[in-house]
Amino acid sequence: MIRITAAIMMSFFMSANCNAATWVKLFENNTSKITLDKQSILQKDNLKRAWVKIEYKVPQQNLESPDKEYNTSKVLWFFDCGSQKSATSQVFQYLDDQLVYSVAIDSKQAEFIEPVPETDVDIAMRYICFSDRTPETGSDIKANSQVSKANSEATKSQDANVKKDLPIAAGNSKPDSQTPKTDEEIKPQVKQPNFKSDSSKVHWSYEGKEGPDIWSKLSPDYFLCEFGRNQSPINIGSTVHASLSPLRALQKFPAKEIINNGHAIQVNFKEGNMLVLDNDPYQMKEVQFHTPSENTVNGISYPMEAEFIHSDSKGNITIVSVMFKEGKANSALSNLLVQIPAADNGPAQVKARVVLSDLFPQEKTYYRLSGSLTSPPCNEGVRWVLMKSAMTASKEQIELLSKSVRGHNNRPVQALNGRLIVE
Repeated sequence: MIRITAAIMMSFFMSANCNAATWVKLFENNTSKITLDKQSILQKDNLKRAWVKIEYKVPQQNLESPDKEYNTSKVLWFFDCGSQKSATSQVFQYLDDQLVYSVAIDSKQAEFIEPVPETDVDIAMRYICFSDRTPETGSDIKANSQVSKANSEATKSQDANVKKDLPIAAGNSKPDSQTPKTDEEIKPQVKQPNFKSDSSKVHWSYEGKEGPDIWSKLSPDYFLCEFGRNQSPINIGSTVHASLSPLRALQKFPAKEIINNGHAIQVNFKEGNMLVLDNDPYQMKEVQFHTPSENTVNGISYPMEAEFIHSDSKGNITIVSVMFKEGKANSALSNLLVQIPAADNGPAQVKARVVLSDLFPQEKTYYRLSGSLTSPPCNEGVRWVLMKSAMTASKEQIELLSKSVRGHNNRPVQALNGRLIVE
């Protein structure tokens, strides 16, 4: 990455401070607020640029330095309105107005990519690229947002709370921090993510003409399966050591039904099982079994992986993954497997008592990263927690699970694209 020298940075900010910032509110929800400095909008050749500020309701963890937190991010974005692409040139992160991180790259060296629809950069691009027609209201932004969506026809937004800021390094310069003169409100129509663990609209599979390499071509809703930058599963190789908080979970409510949806064996649990992550409560919804494992460790695949899917009140998803190696039979699995129904034959009630703790290792250390659903529509913004310790299942149990879904049901490992795995 090409760093901008301190002299250039100081010159830039001196010129930027000639006009007081006029922050326009573009969007706000329960997790963040996005504003844009109208005074910073400039155009040169075919590019427009502007400063955007993202204020988070809860401090965020920086992926490059997980021990550092920030609750405000100021970003200088460049937009190519003709091709509907954007690039990040500068990033400044603050914790309670104190600059803690910064990074810069020459805009000529920055990579222009098409934003995922409804993310913060996409919202800003819609306003910037149509600001000459809609300087004060958001009515036309709603209409023009269809132009952005039509270019990609992607699945809805990844979790707005998960950001892809540039890698960062400590710095002392900061952009204009004067008190805004105005706080005009622009209200683009932004829909919240609609996470689904399975899609019934279009048939897909794990091999052949409807396999993973073809998912994005089966439906516009599956756009992210090919073009997403934070896709799962991944290979756990190099990691960053951090002081991760111990997992806090309530796992005493039993399984209620088992389903064979044709893609995976899924077990639904009674309400009440909870996971607390980043002080946010998540309710455990279901567990899906994959044979062999989807995620790998140092390039090694396990014969089976259980993925416990949790969601919070806003629909944000956390998946806790437990690997299974071949060994002693798991008694909880035995109680479930005897009741596996035929594919698409509806749910079967679980008669024996099976609780979550029966499927979890005693050792609770884990890896963590941001990723996606591993099946269409491959929505991103999913928090992944991968347990380090593996459970055991017998060869017969693993084979029965695999035969029940007519073979393997694991998506191939996806590229990290600069993401960090924290442990």
